[in-house]
Amino acid sequence: MEMFGNTGLGLGYANRTQQVRMISEDWITRHGYCLRCDSDKLTPTPANTRTRDFFCEACRHGYELKSKRGVFTNKVLDGAYSAMMRTIRDGNTPTFLLLEYSVTWSIQGLRAIHHSLITEASIEPRKPLAASARRAGWIGCNIVLPAIAIQGQIPIVNDGMMCAKQAPREAFARLERLSSLTPKNRSWAATILNLLQRLPHRQFSLVDMYRFETELQLLFPKNGNIKPKIRQQLQVLRDAGLIRFCGEGRYERTTE
Repeated sequence: MEMFGNTGLGLGYANRTQQVRMISEDWITRHGYCLRCDSDKLTPTPANTRTRDFFCEACRHGYELKSKRGVFTNKVLDGAYSAMMRTIRDGNTPTFLLLEYSVTWSIQGLRAIHHSLITEASIEPRKPLAASARRAGWIGCNIVLPAIAIQGQIPIVNDGMMCAKQAPREAFARLERLSSLTPKNRSWAATILNLLQRLPHRQFSLVDMYRFETELQLLFPKNGNIKPKIRQQLQVLRDAGLIRFCGEGRYERTTE
């Protein structure tokens, strides 16, 4: 498999952003595949399609591509904050593909951010554009990667090597049950799943989770019953197969 972008596609563009877009979208068109079904093809969307760059013709799932020279660390720049919030609330969030390349356009990394874990809690607004800017007052947004559970950041290319398709597809499928939840409940489930990663052991208790009560109250100030909500969301994660109930108020993570 060709693990280099076709740099010749960028020669006709003076703008670096356009060059990156042409080269990276071409690589995904040639080598990308659907994680939601067994289709081995992703189709580019028409120009200026909002919130997605590719879709699967078989299952219609959408993907949005972000590319970076180097490594994505804490934040991924995205478009308008208001549009992103509307997309999440409408339940139309695409799966994000984060493509990492070197100065020679060697494809070093590619991971998918599962659409069900991209919630309002993982999006932050950027500062409004200055009054002197062409789009004065416009507010963009960032996707905050540490706010997304590691289970939802699915590797497809690692250290320049393409992973076998089965593993990313299985990891994607484990989270699909969460996509049927309402946006509000998805936000809760995604937050609880992310908090589990901060516990030191795979096995944990309700008491361990109750220690996050103050933090959760700040995140969900309108909820006056945090502890019952924690118990409810642990049941949701259990039903999705992401944790296992061990009895007597104890649980175990099934994935890392």
